[in-house]
Amino acid sequence: MIARPSLVLLGAMAALVLLAGCEPTKKTTAPWVNPLDVLEPRLVQDVKDNNYILQRMEFGRIAMQLGCDLRAKPRLEEAFEQLGAERSNTAAALTTEQLKYYKGETYERVMLATYLGTMEYRAGQYNNARIYFSRALSADRAAVVKDSTPAAYGDDFGLAYYWISRAFARLDDGDQCAIALRKAAARPERNDAAKELAGDLKQATEWEKPYLEGEAWAVTTFQNPEKPELYMEGIVNLADVRGTVGDAPAALPNAVAASPVVRSTDSREEFFTPAYQAAANTVLSVEVGRPPFKYLGGIEGERTEFGRSPVPPRVVRVYVDGHGAGQAFEVVDLWDQAATQDRIAEKDAAQAGKAVAKHVLSYMPYVGSAVGHWNVQGDVRHWTTLPGKVFVFAAQLAPGPHTVRLEMYDCRGNLLPRWTNTYYGIGVPAAGEVCLTLVPNADGDNRLPPDLVGKALKAGATPAASYGH
Repeated sequence: MIARPSLVLLGAMAALVLLAGCEPTKKTTAPWVNPLDVLEPRLVQDVKDNNYILQRMEFGRIAMQLGCDLRAKPRLEEAFEQLGAERSNTAAALTTEQLKYYKGETYERVMLATYLGTMEYRAGQYNNARIYFSRALSADRAAVVKDSTPAAYGDDFGLAYYWISRAFARLDDGDQCAIALRKAAARPERNDAAKELAGDLKQATEWEKPYLEGEAWAVTTFQNPEKPELYMEGIVNLADVRGTVGDAPAALPNAVAASPVVRSTDSREEFFTPAYQAAANTVLSVEVGRPPFKYLGGIEGERTEFGRSPVPPRVVRVYVDGHGAGQAFEVVDLWDQAATQDRIAEKDAAQAGKAVAKHVLSYMPYVGSAVGHWNVQGDVRHWTTLPGKVFVFAAQLAPGPHTVRLEMYDCRGNLLPRWTNTYYGIGVPAAGEVCLTLVPNADGDNRLPPDLVGKALKAGATPAASYGH
């Protein structure tokens, strides 16, 4: 059976949820509702609630994705303020870790401080931004507690180092700016990285055949004149759209006559220099993929393990008004951060002790059946709306509104045509800079309008992009 990943897109999932259980072609006159107005009143208000921080991190990130920092910032600030609060975790100590007051994993706390820092930076509050970035970096260093763990693992949060370098530059501290940029550029190696890459290469090869079949299926299904009820105008076989990261970035067919790119680079070495960053008046933070997830391990599910969410894009190439503008460079991989933070030995020992006690008691007369209800599981809560990787693009562009196109390449260096995303009307000021966060998705440029979703479902398309394309 041929998998059909290619037509109904991740970007259309909200429409699919609304369509579930009703006729796909049914029209509605219901007014548009801001999702933030629906979510925000549902946030717990009691600062002692175990999910107080997590709910605000989730909401804040959703608001940021919708481009609403004004709604995100106060909620993220509320979460940040409670990180240092003392909370009782007696119930969690005796039973499941899921009753613990959640303050986030180390990389989550670092991202929280970094997000608040970038908001302060965009508001022109550079010293406030520096303080938040410093707090982020301090939290990252706190993740290394064992002598056997390389110190570099606690000093490698490149995203925070990149932004604090720009804050230092605005505060006229050139020496600290240069130091921060060097650290932003550093990429400590992990022992498992080579094995993970080998697995990614194998997976990408395995995905190739069903991906090509899915693309061919979409064309033949929706360009068949014998089935006018399914016909869609403009269907293109994206399997024919090929390219590699080694190809020279030629101007696109719709490029404007004169390139707006004054200065850009494909060199990581040049990118992370004070001179290059000083010239850049356009900074785009590009967030892709899904964050690490958690699952339970151990004999009683007492141990919490991190799982890796594969992130297909490995290289991001940027076009501005149809002209090549260089690359966006990876500054943080949240899986790397999760995989290299030290575990808390005391917590692991306590959880293991509870599991052993439960196992022993289960064999004792009179208590065996009762102890089966004793929940000693670990805590799988995590900040689900975080990205998997963050890339940063910076360049000097001519003032005015611009169209930015992101093209992405996989671990083999092959173009991922379904990851192309285009953003319109990005304005570069005549003086100063523009700093934006972009959150591209698979099929960002291929979203179906609601009236075509029904056709896709009727034909048997899968309601999500698959195979990493």
